[in-house]
Amino acid sequence: MADLCVNLVPLFNALPQDEKMQIEKLVQHKNYQKGELAIEPMGSKNLVIVAQGSAKQYTLDEGGHENILQILHTGDYVGENWLFGQENINNYVETTEFSEICLLKRRDLVQLMHGQPELSIRLLELNMDKVSKMQTQIHLLTLPKVEDRLLEYLQAYADEIEKNSFALPLKMKDLALYLGTTPETLSRKFALLEKQGRLKRKVRQIKLFQN
Repeated sequence: MADLCVNLVPLFNALPQDEKMQIEKLVQHKNYQKGELAIEPMGSKNLVIVAQGSAKQYTLDEGGHENILQILHTGDYVGENWLFGQENINNYVETTEFSEICLLKRRDLVQLMHGQPELSIRLLELNMDKVSKMQTQIHLLTLPKVEDRLLEYLQAYADEIEKNSFALPLKMKDLALYLGTTPETLSRKFALLEKQGRLKRKVRQIKLFQN
């Protein structure tokens, strides 16, 4: 790919170009077919960067059903906790289309951070932000009605960007996974909320109305 994998990760944005190049030299580039695992439990402690394509991070319950944690698109990444020694007990990262994945190994990054302590601080800040977002998703999934999950998600996004009219940040299938439902059910709930006068939708364009 033309761009550096490290340029896709906000963690490395504050670093000068020569230091980014040092990190890029540590990165392994791999191509995965749809449905291949880039990470599985008790595997290597890697930072996983989606250079091109998409993937899903999930856990499995006792019945073997997937619990989606997040949908990863180009520029997204996962694995900060594993880089700092946390064991991956039940996390999978599986590509959902042909994808180029960049892998950065814990031992390589830790060695680099000994000489760049500001990198450790930045990583901690971003990790706290991701934990907060995952807690928000967990809260949404506790709501019994899908329409309540959807409306609360949309309102939170509107508050974040300070606009009541916006384009959906996720594709319908990805939003359905995020909210623990199906695209078909999600479409019905959009129609329900529109009928109730809570929003107006045209394809991916959304306008929220305050009650």
